[in-house]
Amino acid sequence: MALFRYEALNERGKKISGALDAESLSDAKQKLFKQSIFLTRIEPLSHAPSKSLLKKGEVLNLTRELARLLRAGLPLYESLYAMEEKYRGQKAQRLFLDLCEQVKAGRSFSAALARHPKTFDLLYVAMIANAETTGRLGPALEELSVLLSKQQHVRKQLINALLYPTLLFGFCLFVFGSLLFYVVPSLEELFEGRELHPFTQIVFSISHVACRSKFFLASLPVAGIGLGFAIALLPKWKEKCQTYFLRLPLLNRLFAKVALIRFCRASATLLEGGVPIVAAFSQARTTMRHLILEEVVRHAEQVIAQGEPIHAPFTGHPLIPPLVPRMLGIAEEGGNLPSMMRQIAEIYEEDLEQALARFSTVAQPALLLFLGAIVGFVLLSVLLPITDVGSFAN
Repeated sequence: MALFRYEALNERGKKISGALDAESLSDAKQKLFKQSIFLTRIEPLSHAPSKSLLKKGEVLNLTRELARLLRAGLPLYESLYAMEEKYRGQKAQRLFLDLCEQVKAGRSFSAALARHPKTFDLLYVAMIANAETTGRLGPALEELSVLLSKQQHVRKQLINALLYPTLLFGFCLFVFGSLLFYVVPSLEELFEGRELHPFTQIVFSISHVACRSKFFLASLPVAGIGLGFAIALLPKWKEKCQTYFLRLPLLNRLFAKVALIRFCRASATLLEGGVPIVAAFSQARTTMRHLILEEVVRHAEQVIAQGEPIHAPFTGHPLIPPLVPRMLGIAEEGGNLPSMMRQIAEIYEEDLEQALARFSTVAQPALLLFLGAIVGFVLLSVLLPITDVGSFAN
């Protein structure tokens, strides 16, 4: 039996597509003919491209649904085929078609997932591979859904905390630009030939400089966008930029907590699944997305492999809170490292929520005050000469 992907027209003339199990190409055509389907295109699935890219939220939903099907007692291939039918006509259909083909050909599920590295990261594939050896595929998918859900929750917290201040800062720049390029120049004729107040002179001077440099100022966002694309496409630039960004005050500890939460939660999930500690740390390190702490964990893997205590390489680092190595030392003595790693993640998730709440509480009024100060200064510079009645009389 083989899988064939087809495109056809039904009895009403509507375009349809899907996959079909058949012994051969002629057998597939015969099955479709019996269903009164006018075939327009058919090909073996192995010839179809297998590239796919799904968002993290989509991967989370697919993982949850597949875990439910396996928990209900369906075999893996039948579960994948049922998912393909559900998402037929959507972006995830091609992914499940390829997974069905690979599993049907006798390859492992983890090997099939590894064909889509942009959708399933190394940790995801490693946990599935470990579950296949222990026969815990269903529970592993449920653990992965919990892990992905927690990662999504942390990501949403960061976005929600930074989105409003970013939009407010952009609005401040828009208001400031409108005042400098349009409002102030239109008022300049009103005070022509008069002695200006120092505030008014400062605002007019800034407006003159901005208007003369408008092409240069307009090119800055374009240059910034080009630089962003260059950083994203060139790995060396990206690494240098990320290293510099992660060393900025205030932000360095914030992103270090996010990376630490990801690492601890992923390590706890892997250790509970029976993965050795060095391998668990190595696989969990790929989720951190923090170059500085990744080096710390990489060094910890080497030290632990040589027989050193688990907490030793994490002690004394400025980006790792002192509580972390202390809790790791207690867990090592008590033999409950997975549970302790999960507790560390929960502790710093709460700490991160409080830090983001404080940041939002301070940033929003600060930006509003900044915007009010700019508008107030410009209005004051315009109103002071107008209130000078003697200047108008002269």
